[in-house]
Amino acid sequence: MKKTLALTAFLLGAALAGPANNSLVVGTSQEPPNIYDPWNTNNLAITSEINGYMGAGLTYQDDDGTTKADIATRVPTLGNGDYKVVKDSKGDVIRNSVTYTIRKDAKWSDGTPIKVADFQFWLKLENDDRVPVPDRDPWDRAKITVNDADTFTITFEPPYLFADQVSPGLAPSHIMSAAWNAFDAKTKNEKDAKVTNEEWKKFISSFTTARSLPKVVAGPFKPTAWRTGNSLTMTRNAAYWNQPKNPENYVQTVTYRFIPNTNTLKVNILSGQLDAVSAVGLTFDQGTDLARNERNKYKTYFVPGAVWEHIDINARGQRAKDLDLDDPRMRQALLYAIDRDALTKALFQGKQAVSNSWIGPVSKLYKKDVTDYNLNVAKAKQLFAALGWTPGSDGILQKGGKKLTLNFSTTAGNSTRERVQQILQAQWKAVGVQVNIQNYPASVIFGPDFLSKGESGKWDMAMYAWSNNPVFEEGNLWKSEGIPTAANGYSGQNNPGWNNAEYDKLYKQAKVEFNQADRIKLFDRMQAVWNSEVPSLPLYFRVNVYTKVPGLVNYTFSAITQYPSWNAANIGWASKGAVEEYKQK
Repeated sequence: MKKTLALTAFLLGAALAGPANNSLVVGTSQEPPNIYDPWNTNNLAITSEINGYMGAGLTYQDDDGTTKADIATRVPTLGNGDYKVVKDSKGDVIRNSVTYTIRKDAKWSDGTPIKVADFQFWLKLENDDRVPVPDRDPWDRAKITVNDADTFTITFEPPYLFADQVSPGLAPSHIMSAAWNAFDAKTKNEKDAKVTNEEWKKFISSFTTARSLPKVVAGPFKPTAWRTGNSLTMTRNAAYWNQPKNPENYVQTVTYRFIPNTNTLKVNILSGQLDAVSAVGLTFDQGTDLARNERNKYKTYFVPGAVWEHIDINARGQRAKDLDLDDPRMRQALLYAIDRDALTKALFQGKQAVSNSWIGPVSKLYKKDVTDYNLNVAKAKQLFAALGWTPGSDGILQKGGKKLTLNFSTTAGNSTRERVQQILQAQWKAVGVQVNIQNYPASVIFGPDFLSKGESGKWDMAMYAWSNNPVFEEGNLWKSEGIPTAANGYSGQNNPGWNNAEYDKLYKQAKVEFNQADRIKLFDRMQAVWNSEVPSLPLYFRVNVYTKVPGLVNYTFSAITQYPSWNAANIGWASKGAVEEYKQK
């Protein structure tokens, strides 16, 4: 009896939570290891989504891809003179620059004005080799020139294609400078990268974790409570300048509930305990099931996106060499041995397109006519044999006394990925490849000691997704200098360790090619090279599934904005007077 009463009381409270106190309760399947790290050394999708509530930029893009001003007084354009392009005598662009003026009322959440120094501080650390950022490009070629107290110019040389469409980061220098100076003094002459990395963790965790919540933020919400393993709550930041008219009519507190098991997440939706679901939450099949049971309690959305599901093949270290994972023929054989068409039809009703490139059909750079690795068991066996692998008495391929046994990992608790694993495991077994499934929490998979440290042999195959704004595709995921190593502080996102000289050359050319037609030709060849060696096994492009209850407005996203937090200041309840500006497409 007590349990029934308690549950009833809880459900009643949850059902009233949104409209009654102007709050929002969001469910998600992942919990970030830290939040509001200005240098994004943790680039987990859920971290990016939650950071969207607390962050601000000079400019931002809306669901339609229109660039708008936030901290800046206006968007730089060629027309208003704030965007400038310099060409040489041949007509090639050799340098470009953008000029910004900071709004007079732009302030951190503690009331301190946002200054040029905050952008300079961010850029200095972004380009410091001791800071393990995922990628320093394009900021490693950017320089800031101060024009006056509130105006500065960023010059890119070599030029950056998207200079007028991106915003550099900023960090509260008045809060973090002293700790950074202490870190700097302690590690300036340190030769051991591990020691430096540990000192960095101490520095950044003192500003970004559940035990040390961010002290000040710039965005529309600020963190107020983080119960590890349970929830994170943010409250509206009164110091944020870009508030909607009558901000009291919009959501005042946002609580993220961390529910790792997606089936449990689904139960919470059905029982009315959540107002909305994160872009990082439901699987496709759960979405289709929820869509059949809406009954006007919530609505289910399937948002076309650029989220690419794939399997990284670890080509680094001695174990990879022993298993021939560093040979393209082995990766091709593994891909020919699985039936991706049947998999997407069985699990996703064919709505999620099979991929043969990391670039999706929503991008102008997408190349359609590359090799389609349709199921071809005979071809797979031919490639295994060419590498010297022959069936043993137990049917498992063997070579030099070793069995072709691979460790296959993904994020534990994601039921779709776990089903995909089981299907692929059976298909690989049919051609003599033994696959051991070893899954871990997302915090481990995306933590500092797993994907980025492939040379240690902790994984052979890792299934996860990359999400990228299709407008800004640069191909930098696969550049050889992006391979995480001890020498570069394990920065970079080329986790498979793929190294191809022709790709590197094409990538560098494409970085400074301002002619769109010529740029497309370069990307055509880059995708052909990549497709011929398949450093990762391409699976499919996801649609993002989420739900929200009726009356919740401006909680939307697209392939460009990626997360509903892009419009955090304007999320609200129609019943409380919030005005709907964006509808989910």
